[in-house]
Amino acid sequence: MPISRIHRPRRFKDVTGQEHITETLRKEVASGVLGHAFLFSGPRGIGKTTSARIFAKALLNEKTDDGEPPVESGASKEIEEGKCIDLIEIDAASYTGVDNIREAIIEHVRFAPARWKRKVYIIDECHMLSASAWNAMLKTLEEPPAYAFFILATTELHKVPETIKSRCQRFEFKRVDQKPLAERIRMIAKAEKMSIDDDVVDMIVHASEGCVRDAESLLDQLSSLGTGTITSEIATLLLPKSRIPQAVELLKKCHERDVSSSLAEMKGLIDQGVPPANILEDLLAIVRSLITSEDAAERKRLSEGDDGERAIASILGWFEKGELSDIALMLIERRRDLKTGTDPLFILELIVLAISAGLLPHANGSPLSVEQKRESEQPKKADAKTNENEWGTGDGKNEIENGGRLEAGIVNRDDGKEAEVKVREEEEEKTDVQSAGQKSQELDLHEVRKHWNQIISEVEKENRSIPFILKICRPESINGSVLFLKFEYSFHREKLIEELKTKRIVEQAIRNVMNCGDIIIDGIMGGDIKNGDSLSSAPKDIVTKVLNTFGGQVVE
Repeated sequence: MPISRIHRPRRFKDVTGQEHITETLRKEVASGVLGHAFLFSGPRGIGKTTSARIFAKALLNEKTDDGEPPVESGASKEIEEGKCIDLIEIDAASYTGVDNIREAIIEHVRFAPARWKRKVYIIDECHMLSASAWNAMLKTLEEPPAYAFFILATTELHKVPETIKSRCQRFEFKRVDQKPLAERIRMIAKAEKMSIDDDVVDMIVHASEGCVRDAESLLDQLSSLGTGTITSEIATLLLPKSRIPQAVELLKKCHERDVSSSLAEMKGLIDQGVPPANILEDLLAIVRSLITSEDAAERKRLSEGDDGERAIASILGWFEKGELSDIALMLIERRRDLKTGTDPLFILELIVLAISAGLLPHANGSPLSVEQKRESEQPKKADAKTNENEWGTGDGKNEIENGGRLEAGIVNRDDGKEAEVKVREEEEEKTDVQSAGQKSQELDLHEVRKHWNQIISEVEKENRSIPFILKICRPESINGSVLFLKFEYSFHREKLIEELKTKRIVEQAIRNVMNCGDIIIDGIMGGDIKNGDSLSSAPKDIVTKVLNTFGGQVVE
């Protein structure tokens, strides 16, 4: 029999980490002042159904010990053996329809208890019930017979109708803290005559993330290895080894704003066989700890904890709160992208790049944070030129010379290799650029920057991967109805400018937000503007730009 069943709590005081609920229920039973409908909500595996059964024992038994049900007698014994006729347990995942509810509850509740003084209905995963089933239950929940009690349990409270919530006493279960969960693991190990290292207990607690059932299942798996003593070496056969210290080192490199070292540190973890998704989860766990480590007690706990916690304690205060928030939101967004099939390694590279290059909005010294600070200190002048900005000036004329056309040629690189440069003619794009100025009013660069986050949100409605690139590129200049975006990396420009479908999404978002007519976006690289040069001093044609990029020459 599994450990979780052998050591399942039988009394309120045996439930781990939910004292705020079990004490309330016990006192209600002891006082005799009871409601008739109770709603238990919270994550899985933390004691909702177990508490519901203990509560049912207390309700059905004639006598209790100050609200605590007897363990081996009366209705408690029948419930343990699964023979109690006055306790009706329903799995809502299997009984979702109105006919099931009408038969199992509405019709059944009219009959008096068969053996005990009350009848108790436990409906597990109640959020699975259909709307018709909920509607059928409303009258019964509002005016039940005096002997009928309903206990609803759910992991998704938001799916329970408000009309049901208002008719129930609500109890919100929480994830169990590390200390009481560790104590329970040690108690069960002692009862099972297992010797377990403290490091293993910590590994189980961290892996279970506050879920008692998961912790007990992990202990059960370790006990099945057949050894009387469970050491760290044995535990690593089943439990993933924590990489928190290595992930902390990665964050340290990122904090130094050294992109090359940060990417090298990340590559080292990948070479060790750590999946990118695991590194992302470790980074998210670290950032979460940094955000929540505000009080002295939590800081002390980290500094006296295991290797991972001590590593986290070593970087407390390194990052500003705003940047930590940016990192957390980015990690959560990128974790969602993993489920769409996007290359996990590329996602991790983008994360490391964004942090180490200081590209997040609240990063110290990031271009966006500098601009926001400057704009907050200096009000915009009415006669400001729309083509002047903090990163450079220019009219973008050279970026659209020759209609974006280039004949295929051969370019010699410095390393002696030859690469054939082929640029596809895009007559449609040329037509758009020429006609844009006739159809649209002139945009203001300051206003575009001011509404840039709103534009990103608009794009996200159509495509969830483009916004990341938009967050780390910059509106650089405007020439008529052509908005030039400045990119640091060529693959970002290729994704946003050269893929026609993606380009159209961004342009349409700009039109919607800025309430303008046709607008064309084009891109320039960060290296195109150096030492304060303007766009007007950039190469006069695209051929020259390609030659400068590759350091070669045209072959006749």
